Amino acid sequence: MLPEQEWTLVTEARAGDGRAFESLIEPLQRPLFAYIYRIVAHRQDAEDALQDVLVRTLESLPSFRREAKFKSWLFGIATHVCLDLLRARRRWRVQAQLEGEKESKASPEALEKLMEIMNAPDFVFEIREHIAFCFACVGRSLEPEEQAALMLREVLGFSNEESAKMLEVSEPVFRHRLSSARSRMTRDFEGLCRLVSKTGACWQCKALRDIAPEAHRGADLVQIEVAPGLAITAESLLDARIEIVRDADLENGRTAPLHSAFFVSMNRRENAVP
Repeated sequence: MLPEQEWTLVTEARAGDGRAFESLIEPLQRPLFAYIYRIVAHRQDAEDALQDVLVRTLESLPSFRREAKFKSWLFGIATHVCLDLLRARRRWRVQAQLEGEKESKASPEALEKLMEIMNAPDFVFEIREHIAFCFACVGRSLEPEEQAALMLREVLGFSNEESAKMLEVSEPVFRHRLSSARSRMTRDFEGLCRLVSKTGACWQCKALRDIAPEAHRGADLVQIEVAPGLAITAESLLDARIEIVRDADLENGRTAPLHSAFFVSMNRRENAVP
């Protein structure tokens, strides 16, 4: 059951108290935006979606029941806003980053923009933030419902029961979507990322770190490490990557300007693919 203090805020917000609504939302706004941003993979879309979520939340407060967790209820609204947006867009190709790399190498203007970002005084190429970027990018190649299932359960840590309720499906359906999402991500990273497979096609993170000005390079990372005692398998490597993704500050980190520019470019290109 919702704590008394939080329920009081809900009641006051229902009555039109704007400060009560802000008090409800403020502690959750940063993780809420992080979730939306990683799902839609475009900063302006994420900012617009966040505003839509806040409006829908305020409008839907009369339907909120005290036995629910406010965070789960709020993230459920956010999930459906994101799904509506993604269903109107094309899924990305798994190789979207490789196509972006080709585009940058072929365009003097793109390379100039890249170096301009990397030379900014506050810029640092943080490999863990780039891993979170890759995870979001490959996630956009999944079915939207599978992508949301993976984010809710594996990255945000909601239970199967909570996640199923947010997606408005039964737990067996949710578990199927989660299993499918994990299988696809495992397979795609195995064939794509050289940090998880010696035969992977992409080592963009190393290439970007190498071309960053020396003073703006973060720590190096030559391999994804699984938890002590675990065998190195495609599944354990995915779990190790998810652990990094949970902690990385993709939205506001020191590499964020670069990733934001990449997301804009990939959205434009992938939505234009016939």
